[in-house]
Amino acid sequence: MKETLKIFIGNVDDRTTEEEITDLFQKFGPVVSCAVMKQYAFVHMRGAERARKAIDELNGRELHGKRMVVELSKPRPQNTWKIFVGNVSTACDASELRTMFEAYGRVVECDVVKDYAFVHMEKESDARAAIENLNGKEIKGKRINVEMSNKVSRPMNANAGLLLTAVIQN
Repeated sequence: MKETLKIFIGNVDDRTTEEEITDLFQKFGPVVSCAVMKQYAFVHMRGAERARKAIDELNGRELHGKRMVVELSKPRPQNTWKIFVGNVSTACDASELRTMFEAYGRVVECDVVKDYAFVHMEKESDARAAIENLNGKEIKGKRINVEMSNKVSRPMNANAGLLLTAVIQN
């Protein structure tokens, strides 16, 4: 059985469909799955050589007027603190949100999905500072609310355990 590789596609236009992305990648080999979110997508392809050829050929290619960033997906470090950010304006993109959170510490990953986002921070103290300082902040006409959650995430190591969650409060 051939190895399946996960490919990240960044700078994806909001009009882009899963069918369009799948069609682009199927020219290089079997697509196992495709998921399109706001501004990015993931494709799982069977066959490492074919996946690498797709990456080489499609990176920088324009789709709906935007140049896609196509690269092997990098696994997120297991010991991050996850923040759910609700009530995110559609005018706010991941880079703007990332910049706001980076004022409080290293952001490992930031993904905007429709009207909410996930921000993964490296340190608990940084995540707590971001929550404290960004709670109730107005961003592009919408007020985000952030709160600690008592939910326990899947333990990744001895230092991880709590899930930081920002809750939509209307």
